[in-house]
Amino acid sequence: MKPSVNAAPLRALLIGVNSTRSEKLLPLLENLGIDLLPKEHARPDLYQLLQVQQPDLIFVDVNSPARDTLEHVVSSDPNLPQPVVNADGDLRISLRRLAGDIDISLYVRNTVSPALLQALIDITISHCHSFDVVRHEIALLQAHENTELIREAIH
Repeated sequence: MKPSVNAAPLRALLIGVNSTRSEKLLPLLENLGIDLLPKEHARPDLYQLLQVQQPDLIFVDVNSPARDTLEHVVSSDPNLPQPVVNADGDLRISLRRLAGDIDISLYVRNTVSPALLQALIDITISHCHSFDVVRHEIALLQAHENTELIREAIH
């Protein structure tokens, strides 16, 4: 699902996303051919950062204090990515799942098609859930191995 040679890749910015979620999102974005934009420093001026970097997508932690600042910044400039709130049908449901299941809100430039947006959200949710399932299975296997080691040590 990488973009065609002629299409410019989408550019994404992660804001306030913790390391656990970013370790899930980074490989996914890379595999989809989406360029991850670096943050200039730990506490950037969001308006300047968005003007300079010009992201197509912004993933922001729903609990991040930067989310309120981002809300204010994007409301002052319609050319910046906007929160996706006027979605219909499946897209609205997918956005709720993205925020509720993964704690991520998505801001999108108006040049991103609804079909591409729907696919991106669905893939993100699926990928993050798969990541969690694998992590849980590994933890169960490790716990089982530890139990076996303890049994062997006792006997």
